[in-house]
Amino acid sequence: MQVTTGILAPVRAGDESAASDCSVFGAVESIGDAWSWMVLCEAMIAETSRFDQFQARLGIARSTLSARLAALCANGLMKRDGTQYRLTEMGDDFVACIMTAIAWGNRWCPAESLPRASHSGCADQIHGELRCSECHELVRARDVNFDRRPRPILELPAGLRRQRAPDLDLLQRVQPSSVAATLQVIGDRWSSLLIRESFYGSRRFDEFQQRLSIAPNILAQRLRRLTDLGVLARTAYQHRPARHAYQLTEKGLDLYPVPLAMLAWGDRWVFGGRPPVRLTHKTCGRQLTPVLTCSACTNPISRADIAFSAKPSSHRL
Repeated sequence: MQVTTGILAPVRAGDESAASDCSVFGAVESIGDAWSWMVLCEAMIAETSRFDQFQARLGIARSTLSARLAALCANGLMKRDGTQYRLTEMGDDFVACIMTAIAWGNRWCPAESLPRASHSGCADQIHGELRCSECHELVRARDVNFDRRPRPILELPAGLRRQRAPDLDLLQRVQPSSVAATLQVIGDRWSSLLIRESFYGSRRFDEFQQRLSIAPNILAQRLRRLTDLGVLARTAYQHRPARHAYQLTEKGLDLYPVPLAMLAWGDRWVFGGRPPVRLTHKTCGRQLTPVLTCSACTNPISRADIAFSAKPSSHRL
């Protein structure tokens, strides 16, 4: 089987559920949109557990919050105990996704460099990194092969077609943070899927449209937003008629650990440790299993090893 440079798991055309053969899509569907991410961040970082606390800290509508909490509980990431919502083991394991989102936000949106994380017994300030479990080297976008590329999705699940995208500009309204800054890029399902396709090598408007079965007006809006945010660069490859290609910038390539962490989470929790796609780390030539590590000591870390903090006066995450 031919090995191709890139990332992320493929979707089989015609599947009733597009998540059925794609760890990233499975993770996206299990977790939800940006507001679900923010709820998980609150529970993990600030140890928020009560409905009114979530609402006050996020500035989220009660109906929206109720729906997100219900979905996270139904999908196994949280559980309700009376009036309190707690992370499950599955939710705690989402820490790699949150840590990589924090790291990217800190690098590219330094004005929002909160929250801060420390590693118990190691360092007062760290960021999360993904390393290869075999050679322990940092994993970068250009250093990964995958064994197959997805066929086009003929039809998306009805739930995704009807899904209303969150207003990503509201994420920073009450509690600006590096997580929220990252979610302004990846916080709706279409943007996540476009970034996934970009790491696969998709470049042209019609290619994105054919692979995702996305409406042209929605595709144009998402591509414009990702270009304005500096994640994609738009270049002309034909002038009559005008045609443009979209390629990941260095800023976009640096986002790689976030979807890779989502892929690893989906492999474990959506597919029970049976990855739909095999990744290979070109640096060592072995099958890639990304592991969350401390930036100071490079040792593997889990939720139990990390303490989060923020300036109390800011009321930020």
